[in-house]
Amino acid sequence: MCRGANDWASERASILSLPAVLAASLACLAWPTTARAQPRKPVYVGAKVCATCHDGPNMGHQATLWMGTRHAKAYASLATPEARSIAAISGVPIEPQRSPLCLGCHATGSDAEPAEKDDTFSLRDGVQCEKCHGPGSEHVESWAPGKDGSARIALTNPLPADCMNCHKEKPSHTRILPAKPRRPNRAETPFDLMAALKAVSHPTPKDAKPVAMQPPPFPTREGAGASYIGSHACAECHDAAEKGSQFCKWRDTPHARAYAALGTPHAKNVALEKGINDDPQMSTECLKCHATAYHRDSAGAAETYSVLEGVGCEACHGPGSEHATAAAELKERPRTFKTGLLATSSETCTSCHDENRGKPFAHEEALKAIAHPARPPAVSREARYKTPLRLAFRPGGREVYVTCEASATVCVLDSKSMTKVAEIPVGGQPTDVTFSPDGSRAYVTNRLDDSLSVIDATARRVTATVPVGDEPHGVRTDASGRTLYVVNTASDDISVLDAKTLRERKRLSASRSPWSIALSPDGGRMLVTNALSRFVPFREPSVSEITAVDASREVVDDRHAAPGANMLLGIAWHPSGEFALATLERTKNLVPMTRMTQGWTVTNGLAVIGADGQVDQVLLDDPGESFPDPTDVAFTPDGTLALVTSSGSDRVALVDVARLRKVIAVATPREREDVLPNHLGKASEFVIGRIATGINPRGLAVAPDGKTAWVACALEDAVAVIDIAARKEVRRVDLGGPKEISRARFGERLFNNAGIALRRQLSCHTCHPDGHVDGLTYDIEADGIGTAPVDNRTLRGILDTGPFKWNGGNATLSRQCGPRLSVYFTRIQPYTSEELEAVDHYISTIPRPPNRYRPLGAELTPAQRRGKAIFERTATNDGRPIRKQNRCATCHFPPLYTDRERHDIGSKMAPDIDDKVDVPHLNNIYDSAPYMHNGIAATLEEIWTVYNPRDTHGVTNDMTKDQLNDLIEYLKTL
Repeated sequence: MCRGANDWASERASILSLPAVLAASLACLAWPTTARAQPRKPVYVGAKVCATCHDGPNMGHQATLWMGTRHAKAYASLATPEARSIAAISGVPIEPQRSPLCLGCHATGSDAEPAEKDDTFSLRDGVQCEKCHGPGSEHVESWAPGKDGSARIALTNPLPADCMNCHKEKPSHTRILPAKPRRPNRAETPFDLMAALKAVSHPTPKDAKPVAMQPPPFPTREGAGASYIGSHACAECHDAAEKGSQFCKWRDTPHARAYAALGTPHAKNVALEKGINDDPQMSTECLKCHATAYHRDSAGAAETYSVLEGVGCEACHGPGSEHATAAAELKERPRTFKTGLLATSSETCTSCHDENRGKPFAHEEALKAIAHPARPPAVSREARYKTPLRLAFRPGGREVYVTCEASATVCVLDSKSMTKVAEIPVGGQPTDVTFSPDGSRAYVTNRLDDSLSVIDATARRVTATVPVGDEPHGVRTDASGRTLYVVNTASDDISVLDAKTLRERKRLSASRSPWSIALSPDGGRMLVTNALSRFVPFREPSVSEITAVDASREVVDDRHAAPGANMLLGIAWHPSGEFALATLERTKNLVPMTRMTQGWTVTNGLAVIGADGQVDQVLLDDPGESFPDPTDVAFTPDGTLALVTSSGSDRVALVDVARLRKVIAVATPREREDVLPNHLGKASEFVIGRIATGINPRGLAVAPDGKTAWVACALEDAVAVIDIAARKEVRRVDLGGPKEISRARFGERLFNNAGIALRRQLSCHTCHPDGHVDGLTYDIEADGIGTAPVDNRTLRGILDTGPFKWNGGNATLSRQCGPRLSVYFTRIQPYTSEELEAVDHYISTIPRPPNRYRPLGAELTPAQRRGKAIFERTATNDGRPIRKQNRCATCHFPPLYTDRERHDIGSKMAPDIDDKVDVPHLNNIYDSAPYMHNGIAATLEEIWTVYNPRDTHGVTNDMTKDQLNDLIEYLKTL
């Protein structure tokens, strides 16, 4: 590894110069190199180390030229209001300066681990030398004194096309930047690669010789109280968004480029006018106003100080070592903390700015230009809605608890007055709620946080938060209340917890994307629905599962299959315990979308699960109007009626249970297997009413007295109360969400509404539940009937990953979701321009969930680290070079892990039309199986074992099993 700054201290010629041993030259890429017997992995050393040899007239002021570019300010630009707006419409829920997605293009080495960065390196230097030329430690050390010139190591010579990995047009940027262009015509002009290359050009003079720069010493005084630590040291506390991003504001001012300005021809002319013949960057007279440490005495400088920082924080506030030391000793710093710093005044500025070549100095205007208050600017934020999802009556029936996904709270409703009486903060994205049998505790699953909140129902406060599996959804207790079952949607399992100790005893395996759980009336069995189909052979119908758990033994004792079904969500047991009902969809993904006109592309209904495990299916659709996106089901206490929500049509169906059972009882075995699951007319025999509700009804619960049903209207921030006997809504309980409808909320409503499709057969949510995938492969008519089957792709974080479709046929989301959608999918009039803009805006804001395999800021595990080396490798195990076009990192370039191009990876099969496929992004790839353009690979491993026999999709046939496992572990972290 490259040596740290402390190791080089004894070799410095002065306190200002970086080590003379770093006599490197980034532009000398043509100089001879020889391979080492045992090459070491280079690490990042940072632009300041590069500048040691690559600045000054001898090297064409290369570092100075870089400091004058927007590359040097790229990190700082992430603190601007525009950057926050770009992040917001990209589904980035954190500050841009912390987001790997933003840092990937705005900083060097953002995806590198600590061991891959020397202590001289700083992420805050933005897009610096090593972003384009590669980690420089080996190059630097090969130029140390005494090294044989023939062994010198060159750096990467980037190609112009490499620039486009970051500079290819991003809709997130073009949607925001035109509103506030930083300079005339900036946003409206497409990126001009040749002009950009000219702007960042830093040629090496023909007669250049690498000589370490050694600026003159600055004045020091023995006994002076404090020393200079440099602006990057100040940034450790003053770069946070809650501190106003002060470091970034400084970095975006001419002060930060003051030293670089001395390397320009203009500075040379000004110096000559003043009788200074030396290089301005080597002149103490010039440095007094163009660098931090030359205009007052100090005790010296720490290793973190660099003259390259120009007029840094300490130029005005004085040497900061005492301030930093005192700050480090305080656990909580008061807002007025200023230990060891100097008070600033107008004289602080006019000592350098009093006369600027005859131009008057506008002090007040200048102060505004460099203002850096220690508080974040006021920002307008999207309204924070409630988005209620599920609800449950507290035993006794007096209270209803409602989980509110968007506000991270549980609303408590009084069932008698039908009003909201309390709101309890819980974890991120609360989803389901249940009670202990005595009603003293409520249990809430938090999908975003992978946790379970335990609420004291009397005190109405959270008393414990327990980690469970990935994206927990459903939750129930056993009959005694001693055991908790938590359904984990993303990890495909069920956590079994001791309700007293809140410790997890075991983890049961479910099927794919388990969703809801129901306890039989006798307490003996649990049934769990699974939203996604099992993996099935290529071009075979889906098969979903209801997982049965023996509650007394805490084991899975059966797995009931529902052939042809998918999206099994809500489930409820009949009070008799003889059967249960579960909501389902029957997506005919193997037949072309032409069946939309027959009402047979997606049908919706119920699974009837007998106590013996027999699963029957019936539809809730009418021939002329569907019942799209059924989400939840509940029985009345006497078992005579069942209620089912349709989130896509804002209705609740009222099912006569006796009639439903009769329809099944009189059917022949063949009819039960083949006819009832597909018969659009049968619903009229047992559906006795359809009741309108608020927008997007999801969960529902029937009151203990059986008189009312309470329905969570997710996109209206309300709970609808239905009088069951009267078959109508009698009350809308407001949960207190904002009344204004933002563009994103409007788009979300449209996305979840089936009014866009012929006979309301489907919504966007039908195929993209929660903005994600339904795990199916479709036959899209636009590509020809029976040809080019395509795997469904996630919408999470896709805005900047265009073009869209597996063949790259749609350049924008507007084209993807516009008139083409109505022609090939919905068979009805398309969205209006206002609606299309709102839908596209909503889709853009759908965030990726936190990566479960690598939390933000976590280091890689040993296996993941080895996998990263495989992902980035340039040669096979036996030393053969891998063509650049066939390396993983070439097409899957961070931070989006796609080059947004089409490539032939040898995956074309008999039904396919195109040889090339659009490169998918790999972010959260672990959560979007199946894989490849046609969904033929059930697992990531199959991509490179079964379906890459000729090494056309990366070189993988030389890998050992352990290497493949390591590669997969790394891919899961992206």
